[in-house]
Amino acid sequence: MKEETIPLGQCYPFANQMARVWSDAMIDRTKPPGKGVHPDIDNKDKFKVVHGRITDKFSGESVLHAWVEKGDMVFDAQTSHTKPEGVPKFGKDGKDGWYEMYQPEPHEEYTAEETMLKCLGAGHQGPWD
Repeated sequence: MKEETIPLGQCYPFANQMARVWSDAMIDRTKPPGKGVHPDIDNKDKFKVVHGRITDKFSGESVLHAWVEKGDMVFDAQTSHTKPEGVPKFGKDGKDGWYEMYQPEPHEEYTAEETMLKCLGAGHQGPWD
């Protein structure tokens, strides 16, 4: 079986792309401007892009990273090929959750709109702060 490696640094574009998809899904473009916006568009309990540091609990390797949290699920570039539906934030037994595996230290949280505005303002995919 061939192992696939995802290039380091692709987490920011991955998270930004998910922000664009979320934003597009939350706006009904058939309605007049300002009338077709879903009330959850900026609800960070439903969707947020997170920038921070993760530490692999097995290797101890620590890196700056970006990931997306949708409710109780985490989506990130490193797990997207094997877990496209996301990984539970916390495992039932304290062993299988994304937070247990990567021990994240969140530094900044962004709504989808904030993410896109940061990309435009900075002229790059991140990190911004």
